Amino acid sequence: MFKKSLLISVLIANLSLINAQNIAIDNIVESTYSNNYTLKALEESIKSAKEQINLSSKWKNPTLTFGASDIQFDDITRRDLEPMQSQFIGFSQVIPMGDKLEIEKKIATNDYEISKYSVEDKKLQYKSKIYEYIYKIKLLEERLSLFEEFKSNTSKLENLLTELYKYNKASQTQILNTQIMNQELNLKSQKLKTMLNTINLKLEQITYKKIEDININTNINEIILSKDIESHPKILSLTQVSKKQENISILEKEKKNSDIKVSLTYFQRDEKFEDYINVAFAIPLSVYGSEDIKSRKAKFKTLEINNKLKDMKLTFKNQIKTYQQNINDSLITLNIINKNIIPKFKQLQKVLETYNSFNSYKKVDSKSLINNFNEIIKYRLKAVDEKEKYFSALAKSIYFTKEI
Repeated sequence: MFKKSLLISVLIANLSLINAQNIAIDNIVESTYSNNYTLKALEESIKSAKEQINLSSKWKNPTLTFGASDIQFDDITRRDLEPMQSQFIGFSQVIPMGDKLEIEKKIATNDYEISKYSVEDKKLQYKSKIYEYIYKIKLLEERLSLFEEFKSNTSKLENLLTELYKYNKASQTQILNTQIMNQELNLKSQKLKTMLNTINLKLEQITYKKIEDININTNINEIILSKDIESHPKILSLTQVSKKQENISILEKEKKNSDIKVSLTYFQRDEKFEDYINVAFAIPLSVYGSEDIKSRKAKFKTLEINNKLKDMKLTFKNQIKTYQQNINDSLITLNIINKNIIPKFKQLQKVLETYNSFNSYKKVDSKSLINNFNEIIKYRLKAVDEKEKYFSALAKSIYFTKEI
């Protein structure tokens, strides 16, 4: 009962630590959302799309015409020579017929929703990338720390061999090999520092500020990724694109009900003649079937997008499964390395050290010591590589699962 309570307490403590770390990173994410100019540009496009909804329901502006007819070249001021001479002012208006304006409003609404989902999709991309960079930075720092520890150990080994050399229990070759190994570690450390600086610059490019040290625990835990993709902005955006094409198809058919252009013109003539008005109606005739062709074209586009949507859903699900597999594999591999392999090498190191300390009649077997020490280094670095595989999969999965 006590062990169970202790285990629950440890789990709660781990969850609290993870949540605190996520909040720290999420604060950086929220700051990025506020400062990133790409997101600001996309958010402005939302405002533009919203205005288009209001615009789509408006009638076309009326047309005002005015002028004079039958102007005589001999005397342009004479307006009483014949009945056809008049001054006129006219007004014309296109009157939409059917449900075209309502459908155009639906299309504008589709565009508005698509623009909103584009912003959310971009935010997820940034969030995923920020988590990925921060985890990489922490694991690079972990590697550097390991190399510093390894360099310290090789220096101790070099000092030991130097002392033993005085008593003819170690050779100069052994000392030189240890020095070479230490320099190789220096080269690898320098390479890691360069990589660390590069990742920090990439993170700064997204967040628009230099990120100070974030205390993140890189211990790994079993995790189950969410498989709910239906609410993902990329999926919802493509769904809206499909709906938009359906509405375009309906609109093209509706255009067969042509809008009517009504014109009213008042003609003012000389006082010898009576004034009069003209009333005209203009109706485009849909006789060539272009609307039907455009409607079918939009329908085919809808089917195309629906197939893309199905393919995208499969891709999302498979990608989540892949990341889950990578996470699971890393957990198993790390468990084997940390619990089975490294302890054995450490045990062997102690055996070799004990053997060398008691073997006073022969030279120290530094080759076995160094080889075993190298194996410990190799597997501790493999452990960090597996953690990077784990956290890389976890960070990239954020884009698909929307959470961590």
